[in-house]
Amino acid sequence: MSKLVIMLQLNGWWDSVGRYKDFDVEGIEVNDDLNYSQLNSAVTEHLMIDTSAKFIEIKYTLNEHCPPMEIQSDMGVRVYMETKKENKNLGMYPLCITLRDFDLECISRTVKLIDMQTSPPIVEYESIIITEHTPNVIEVGQVYQDKQIIVSAMKHYSIMNKFQFRVKRSSARSYCLVCVGDNCTWHFKSTSINESALFKVRKFNRLHTCSLMDNTDIQRKPTAMVVGSMVMPKYADPKTIYTPKNIQTDMLSDHGVNLKYMQAWRAKDKALEFLRGHPADSYSRLPSYLYILEKTYPGSVVKLQKTEDDCFLYSFIALSTSIRSWEHCRPVVVVDGTFLKSAYRRIMLIASTMDAAGSILPLAYTVVDSEDDASWR
Repeated sequence: MSKLVIMLQLNGWWDSVGRYKDFDVEGIEVNDDLNYSQLNSAVTEHLMIDTSAKFIEIKYTLNEHCPPMEIQSDMGVRVYMETKKENKNLGMYPLCITLRDFDLECISRTVKLIDMQTSPPIVEYESIIITEHTPNVIEVGQVYQDKQIIVSAMKHYSIMNKFQFRVKRSSARSYCLVCVGDNCTWHFKSTSINESALFKVRKFNRLHTCSLMDNTDIQRKPTAMVVGSMVMPKYADPKTIYTPKNIQTDMLSDHGVNLKYMQAWRAKDKALEFLRGHPADSYSRLPSYLYILEKTYPGSVVKLQKTEDDCFLYSFIALSTSIRSWEHCRPVVVVDGTFLKSAYRRIMLIASTMDAAGSILPLAYTVVDSEDDASWR
């Protein structure tokens, strides 16, 4: 049994994309083998919370692309502890604490739980919130999930209409644009709703009184993020082959936008990142994945080795089903390797054998940095 120091974030609120904002910070030290009840008690006692009137909701996030994970059971605590042990830095994987009130009114003999506001009331907009980065139409009164969505939407709009704007005002609560043309009447204004993450289009004059529409030399330069969001559906099926050259061809034929090859390449990378997350973030999720693998397949051999600066070095996996199957296979093991064509260029080594039916059976596999003496050991 050892101790872990955990950062607590409290008195904040969750925005619409799963980010905890405007919080205060505390810290606690707990045993790494505690259960859910003990964790709950440690937090409430340290924060001096009256548990007769309130209860706490405990969440944490692994990275910006992963939705918040709520701890609700002993299993949830164990997964969190194993994740935390892999990176014991105080600022990593803080627990986000939200207070909830008990409403003592019983309706149909059921105790009803009333949530405290995590953001200002937005019930009236729930059915009309726009979450797409590339909406077909932009109009006054539209409500967008957050500022990032509306920024991407306006960049997409400028590419489709072949003009350029400049940002007049941009803050956490407003986003205003004007045309780059002198004395042009085109303008756009959006602001947040009641200090929430939602943004609403307040004013939008589509009329251009400049000559930008006829001047193709000053069209807005397409960004990788905008083009990536436009071609993202092409990569929904992992089997689809859609190259940067295809992106160049489609953008020119469908939208009249001429992309350089490297622009198309970056757009492809951005589209894949939208769908699957950043490759670097996958490595931070490995400890949790390997822990769940061991719990799901008891008897498996799972190893993860990191460098001195806490970066990924090697991983080894031999599932219990493969280990048991070895007893019924031919006494021949073949080891082979292949290069991984990911962003970080690793090598996968696989040990295989042949079963009684003559089929190839993988026994174990590992990912290493190179085929050298150190990785083979």
